[in-house]
Amino acid sequence: MTNLPLLMKSLVDKDLRVRYKRSVLGFLWFLLKPLFSMVVYTVVFTRIIRFGGAIEHFSLFLLTGLLPWNFFSASLSASTRTLLDNHRLIRSVYFPRAALPVASVIANAVHMVLALVVLELLLWAWGHPPSPALLSVVPALLFLCCMTAGLSLTLSIWNVYYRDVAQFLEVLLLAWFYASPVIYPLGAGILPSRVDSVIRFNPLSGVLEMLHSSMYYGKWPPAWCWVSGAAWAAGLLILGLAVFRRFEPSVVKEL
Repeated sequence: MTNLPLLMKSLVDKDLRVRYKRSVLGFLWFLLKPLFSMVVYTVVFTRIIRFGGAIEHFSLFLLTGLLPWNFFSASLSASTRTLLDNHRLIRSVYFPRAALPVASVIANAVHMVLALVVLELLLWAWGHPPSPALLSVVPALLFLCCMTAGLSLTLSIWNVYYRDVAQFLEVLLLAWFYASPVIYPLGAGILPSRVDSVIRFNPLSGVLEMLHSSMYYGKWPPAWCWVSGAAWAAGLLILGLAVFRRFEPSVVKEL
């Protein structure tokens, strides 16, 4: 019988080793990419569109949203291809195949946590000291990881049958980014009230607002964020597990 914890550790270690093989900066790339995006968006939204000027230390506010978003988008992009990329392993050895997309999510989560620790130090240095509300980061990240794992399980299955899924995902993530409160806060009057209300139904909105509230503002997240995060996390994870379990036997034959 497969030792699942040992298998997951092996897959995560493999993902990390392969990703940074012959890389000079290694883990720092997970932080440097959102830092570069932060610089670009800061210039655009404080010098050109200018709404970012109304938010103190807009760069840090932006980075608080970019790091979890980077984790989410990178995890979905990588995990969507995991079944196809490991088709020989799947055919030759029996093991819980769901471990493949989930391991990709866990590997990216390791980077996100390390990057958020660095971010918290930067926030502290720029006058945003940690408060008791920082404890809500733990459930926020748990919600985010469950959502991402659920979507990853579903997308990895669909991508076996329809190879356009990976290409469509790139377009979807671009639109999803601007429909998520990464570069703007909700309830601050920046968006029209109707648009603000619609965006709250975005699965990521509750989690991103939890992180902005607890890390940047030092306040406990509003109740709707907890409800939204928990509901979407449970729903997407259950859906992903159900879809994967239902189609796993036929996917193995398809591969």
